[in-house]
Amino acid sequence: MTLRRAVQLASFTVFVLLTVIGVGASVGWLPESLFSRLDPLVAFAAIIASRTRIAIWAVAFLTIAVTVIFGRAWCGWVCPLGTLLDLVPARKGKKARLSRHWRLGKYVLFTLVVGAALLGHLGPMVLDPVTVITRPLQEIARPFYGADSLARNVGPELGRGYIRAVALLSLLPLIGVLALNAIGRRTWCRTLCPLGGLLALFSKAPGIRRVVDAGACTSCARCARDCPTDAIERTEGFASSAAECTVCMQCAEECPSQAIHFRVELGQVLAPGFRPDRREAVAAIGAAGVSLAAVVLPIHRGPDDILRPPSTNDARLSELCIRCGACYSACPAGALRPSLSLTNVAGPWTPMLDERPAICSLNCNRCASACPTDALHTPTTAERVELGLGSVAQVDRDRCRAWARGHECMRCQAACPIAGAIVTGDRSAEMGEGPPVGVPIVDPEKCVACNLCAQACPARPVAIYAPPLPPGAGM
Repeated sequence: MTLRRAVQLASFTVFVLLTVIGVGASVGWLPESLFSRLDPLVAFAAIIASRTRIAIWAVAFLTIAVTVIFGRAWCGWVCPLGTLLDLVPARKGKKARLSRHWRLGKYVLFTLVVGAALLGHLGPMVLDPVTVITRPLQEIARPFYGADSLARNVGPELGRGYIRAVALLSLLPLIGVLALNAIGRRTWCRTLCPLGGLLALFSKAPGIRRVVDAGACTSCARCARDCPTDAIERTEGFASSAAECTVCMQCAEECPSQAIHFRVELGQVLAPGFRPDRREAVAAIGAAGVSLAAVVLPIHRGPDDILRPPSTNDARLSELCIRCGACYSACPAGALRPSLSLTNVAGPWTPMLDERPAICSLNCNRCASACPTDALHTPTTAERVELGLGSVAQVDRDRCRAWARGHECMRCQAACPIAGAIVTGDRSAEMGEGPPVGVPIVDPEKCVACNLCAQACPARPVAIYAPPLPPGAGM
């Protein structure tokens, strides 16, 4: 139990750091979208919708392998939303017990996700648990930290009214999930989580199983009362459904007679198992069909009418975008925002370019690097050559106030959204003469050619810019 809590805390901390602070931007081996890439629902849905295989999804199959061996350990040990649900107060006791038929809900939503993916649409991925908790962190927590470019760079020009409203809307799914704890502990995990439905299918016969020693069991039923997912069946000798058990091991810790153990036992599917009757199965399929129609039918398959980020289009976003919000949170120019269109082929919450800031650069592609499913494409070397990409900001030392006249300035560095892209050099050391004044030096390995430095430069014509220069920069 103590070990599980430690793993949960460590996993949740890493998730928050990656999502809010964006460690992956400075530590290349640790991607910001690590948890989305570990999410097999993201991988399966994207593979089905796009009919392609991409290497970054391979890591998701590690989660499946762990599930086959340990059962739904992801839900009990790693899932950040599950950890948050454990921290939120919940109703306990007999009133918190739900009919086992509600377990069908997670399979209905999983079927909805797969059905939409078969039709080339990932709109239902807004219900993925990693996405549910990622969006509020991306859109609300990041601005408080200062990593949100809209808040830090172009907020005064754009205003955050629209973005704030969208951010508050992103809270609604999370609030709804947390509110379900008023019904019972982890009601979301037990009844509605589509990722839980997928993992339950791979947890029918795990290698490491919960075993009850009938000779030592005193039938006190404490394990059944304390099980957060109501996986233990009292009438079946306090055996548990492997598809529902999240391997939290709370039952083993609470058992006064130490009759519960987790050990390796290979063999048949564990009993008891939830087997819906024909009426329940038909009702579940019908509910999934109606939900799928409600998601897909309103989408108008018409021409593109929304300006999209470079190197993507509506069709690609429809097939691959999971609506996690990582792209427009990663944009250093603040040029992206979520679309709320219900008539576009890609649907709502997909990224669109805000036409107001003229500072989105094809040379940047930070949005593509943050995307967990390659919905935003990073150009290949050949494509970059064909498009003429690769420019970085250049400093004209004859125009720069610091370089040419030795006056303190560095406004370009203050405006730069990429840490270390513009560093402060010593004028006297660089030129071998003059006062020791700080001068801007561009690191070509980090510059993304967003031209925010050009907009901040007080010189006319500007002394620093990356071609092509945006309109109104003073050339």
